[in-house]
Amino acid sequence: MTIDPLLLVSLRSTFALVADALAARRYVWPRISLLAPAAALVPLVWVHVFRSVGGSILAPGAVGPGVPARFREMVGYGDMITAALALVALIALAAKGDRAIWVVWVFVVVGLLDTANAVVQSMRYSVFDEPLGVNWVIVTAYVPALLVSSYLIILELIRARQAPSSTARRLA
Repeated sequence: MTIDPLLLVSLRSTFALVADALAARRYVWPRISLLAPAAALVPLVWVHVFRSVGGSILAPGAVGPGVPARFREMVGYGDMITAALALVALIALAAKGDRAIWVVWVFVVVGLLDTANAVVQSMRYSVFDEPLGVNWVIVTAYVPALLVSSYLIILELIRARQAPSSTARRLA
């Protein structure tokens, strides 16, 4: 018995998203919510540094020949750029500069736009009907974790905005 690839990716991604959200609520949020927002952001942003793995779609033979080059380039470079922005955000948070929270906002917005675009384009190009190799695991296991992490990052950024206006206290 075969299953429609789009249904399979939807089921697998939804399962991972629910599991990641439950784990975050049970184990991550109780611990990071005790930290100053900038300190809480660090482990959440680290999850995105490894988004560079999405660049593997650019490797020869990583996906079937039916996956358009334009799609592969959009996903691969988008993920690598987002991973680089995550590193910049970590550096800014470590430096405890005045712009650290702003840098994290830029990174998370770019990352979410890239993810949304990748989802839309994957439907447009019907990429789930093609062999995706390890990229199948990235889409169905890692992307849900990125979404949960992005949600928590946004919560922390909002909390940082509501924190006392002193930069020193906000970045402690």
